[in-house]
Amino acid sequence: MKRQVSPNFQEWYDKSREWGFGVYRQIYRPNPTALEVAEQYLYSKKRGFLTKDDADNYNNRWLQFDGSYIGQFDECYRFMSMRFGIQEAHIYANWKMDGHSYGRHNDVMDVILVQMWNKTAYCVESDNQHTSFTLSPGDALYIKAGVYHTPVILGERATMSFSWK
Repeated sequence: MKRQVSPNFQEWYDKSREWGFGVYRQIYRPNPTALEVAEQYLYSKKRGFLTKDDADNYNNRWLQFDGSYIGQFDECYRFMSMRFGIQEAHIYANWKMDGHSYGRHNDVMDVILVQMWNKTAYCVESDNQHTSFTLSPGDALYIKAGVYHTPVILGERATMSFSWK
């Protein structure tokens, strides 16, 4: 990793890569209200940035894979970009408990998930360790490429996912 980050971030990143994943509590301190989350949704919808926007009677989720961000979502993107050289960000959000997620999956790139609004649980399973975490706003979960993980939607939530190209 050739990015200028604080020693604490570098130590966390190095240990997390070794294990395949790791949690950093309060990497960032977001405090968006439901209104701010809805404003990001409406901003994205108006500009055609939404990747998925499920019907109300389906899973009540929305995803944003492209475009720009506003408010605290934009602030978090800038924060992560400065510290980790992030080049890509996505938003995963649900409007209700037990909403749809991608289920158990792995990614082809390393990701850092930052919980923005309410809580989300994750089960992670690397070659070195299997465990679960519940992320609160500001908590980060690093997941190495190829590590299986399962998001568990506990209720309304918004999570930003960051990766490098």
